Amino acid sequence: MGYKYYNRTNYQFRSLVFTSLAHFTNDGNFLLFPTLITYYKFIPGVSITFLGIMAIVYNLLSGLLGTPIGRLADKINRDSFLIFIGIASEGISVLVFALAFLYMNYASYIIFLGSVLLGFGQAFYHPIGASILSFTYGKEKAPGAMGINGSFGSLGRAALPSIIVYSMAFLNNFNGLLLIFAYTMASAFIILSGLSFFNRSKYIEAETYNDKFNDNKIKSAPSIKLYYRFLLVLVALVFIRSMFLTGTVTFVPDYLDDIFKSKTLMGDILTLSFLSAVFGQPYFGSMVKKYGGKFTILITSLISTVFFALFLIYDNIIYITLVYLVYVFAAFSGFPVLLGYVGQVIPREFSTQSNALVWSFGNIVGGSAGIALITGFNALKYPLHFSLSIMLIFAVVSLVMVPLLPSKNKGEKVVKKDKEPGKV
Repeated sequence: MGYKYYNRTNYQFRSLVFTSLAHFTNDGNFLLFPTLITYYKFIPGVSITFLGIMAIVYNLLSGLLGTPIGRLADKINRDSFLIFIGIASEGISVLVFALAFLYMNYASYIIFLGSVLLGFGQAFYHPIGASILSFTYGKEKAPGAMGINGSFGSLGRAALPSIIVYSMAFLNNFNGLLLIFAYTMASAFIILSGLSFFNRSKYIEAETYNDKFNDNKIKSAPSIKLYYRFLLVLVALVFIRSMFLTGTVTFVPDYLDDIFKSKTLMGDILTLSFLSAVFGQPYFGSMVKKYGGKFTILITSLISTVFFALFLIYDNIIYITLVYLVYVFAAFSGFPVLLGYVGQVIPREFSTQSNALVWSFGNIVGGSAGIALITGFNALKYPLHFSLSIMLIFAVVSLVMVPLLPSKNKGEKVVKKDKEPGKV
């Protein structure tokens, strides 16, 4: 019975607090490079096409490394240390990015190195953080916990653009980024200490003990091969959806800067808009728990598609801020929606590699493809507004694909109170 207590009661709040800090710091760096694009494009010899390629580099690297890192995490049981490595690498990347303003003759090489470090660092948090919450909270409670956790990620995304802009304005470009570097490194060490308690083997032992206690038998070990079809469909949908989401969000800061001719206004609009996801993530996380992942993906995809189309038709500052705010509310809810959905279907012993496949390959590599497409349009001298409009095609395609996902009674292992355990 001691294991049962450990499995369900101990350390849930602690895991939520420190994974939320990790999410805040990690996702704060999500808009780091898109914000820096608006500064780097004025450095002699640094073109917008080159910067687009660098955005592809760090997204693609993050996406390709996520799955092997997820498999490694499932094997070695060193989750806190792996998250530390990721956050610390992001911190070092900020320092490297800052050096581009001191050594402008070598800016291209410095930006490339910073992009590699940023891509490496961002491969760690999402699959591992989701796995920690899945272990500590269990399948039924995990989507709600991921929603709260995700709201801190959204808060980081909302805060960083303005923090960067104002820090660089008041402290100069290099010192402003130095402040971000110091914060990121401090967070990495706090997270390492705060999550040091987590040991996934204890939860696996607890689950085995409870199975024996309740059923007087050990359940046969599941195989991840049973879930390949589900993962294939979901990854394909997420890949296409992320071509739209990440491809556009990378260049929206530049789009806003071009419209309003003000980096301060650009930062303020992004901050206000991304604050909406602070509330959107827990809201849609609870929707996954109540209605299932398929329905929630449908709703978030529909809202994001419609409101991004509205975002592009008018350039009044109040209108753009309000419309983009609603767009972000639905679009940037992927952590609780996608990984909460995976957690409902996939057994926890395969959680990190499954999370990595959906998040790192589907979400991030798909995003790299979207960035590559817009970068290609930029290289061909198409207006940015045209490029962003074209990306709506991928939003519509991903929306049409939602019915291909398994419905509750075929895929999601959500146990209803009025049904027997194991039946859906």
